[in-house]
Amino acid sequence: MNDVNAPLGDQHIFYSSKWRLIHTAINIAIAPVLLYLLGAWAWPPVLPHYIVFALTGLMALQFARQRWEVPRLVLDANGLTCGRFYPADSIYKAETSLRSITLTLLTEGQVKTKVVSLGWASREDCHAIQQLLSERFQRDVTENP
Repeated sequence: MNDVNAPLGDQHIFYSSKWRLIHTAINIAIAPVLLYLLGAWAWPPVLPHYIVFALTGLMALQFARQRWEVPRLVLDANGLTCGRFYPADSIYKAETSLRSITLTLLTEGQVKTKVVSLGWASREDCHAIQQLLSERFQRDVTENP
């Protein structure tokens, strides 16, 4: 677990992998090159092409900046926040899968499963998240909660 993901009391905070963010931002920035490779744009580039390159570069920077410091997963005494909030009372079981967690939830008297993808996390963070959740949530779903 990285230093930025260290627990704060009983709270664990995980961020997107910086290398994955950089890789995705680079892919966004160089996407217009595909138009040259496919033959959709003629060589050499002209002013509209440069404008498209500048816009996709700005979009890549905006994408990375929005996700750089925003936590992707927060686990605390109240529950789990990953895209949406899952109260700790409703989570009964967390089972590990390949780069994901399958949560068994009891909401409104019905048992539901939710797969939480961890594709955004680094390998170390993924293992730490899987270990934390599988250790914490291992209750059996009862018929009458």
